[in-house]
Amino acid sequence: MVYYSVSAERSRLIQREQLILLEIGRDEIDSASAFVEYLGSEYGFSKSSIWYNLNRLKEKGLLDFASKDSVGKPLMLTPLGLEELGRLEPFRNKIAASFSEPLMRTEGRLISEGVVRNVRGFERSGGGI
Repeated sequence: MVYYSVSAERSRLIQREQLILLEIGRDEIDSASAFVEYLGSEYGFSKSSIWYNLNRLKEKGLLDFASKDSVGKPLMLTPLGLEELGRLEPFRNKIAASFSEPLMRTEGRLISEGVVRNVRGFERSGGGI
């Protein structure tokens, strides 16, 4: 696990948890399910790992979202989560880059192997994925 030094303290969050807090930011997101879909498509994370991280952050008191008992509650940071977000914000680019670089390398490899080009050509020809 990789931790970033934040201010004088060390963040006790793993990189993915930090990224999740930064992605949620100060917004109220309609549903945790929609956010899971977004993170999965944006970063290539599995849905189960995103749910695991969301639940860990909820247990730590950093975010809140609907459960079976509280249907309709938006996904949002708690006051403690907003405090942690404030410590993370100066490191936003570094944290995001740690996830986008491997993703860019993977896409670059797929393009060089012809996989992405073929998929994109298939979409343009009217084929669906």
